[in-house]
Amino acid sequence: MNGRKAKALRRQKQERNEQLLADARQEEPWLLEAHATFELWQRGRFTFYLPVILDDLPDELKQALAAHRTATLDGSCPLCEVTVSTSRKGLVVTRHEDACPGHPDRLVEIGERVGVEINRKA
Repeated sequence: MNGRKAKALRRQKQERNEQLLADARQEEPWLLEAHATFELWQRGRFTFYLPVILDDLPDELKQALAAHRTATLDGSCPLCEVTVSTSRKGLVVTRHEDACPGHPDRLVEIGERVGVEINRKA
């Protein structure tokens, strides 16, 4: 396969995955599994790993986790202009603005500041 055909095939896979995500956004999400610290949600053919917001967490961390959850599952963040795309492998990639509390790095920083360990899963 030459470079032009390979590039066209990659573009085709990317476009297919973007369409699958758009189609999935039209479906209602449903909870697959709930655990002590995370939940698995399904929306279309995509599965999402979401942190649970525990009642005893500080409000600042609850707010950041809520933004993270909303952006991951719905593709919109109440605190920033999040971008959502898919990889060629079919993974959903959600990117918050760097300063957004819902950004994984900011979640870790907030957790450290309030004394709660945050484990990043990607």
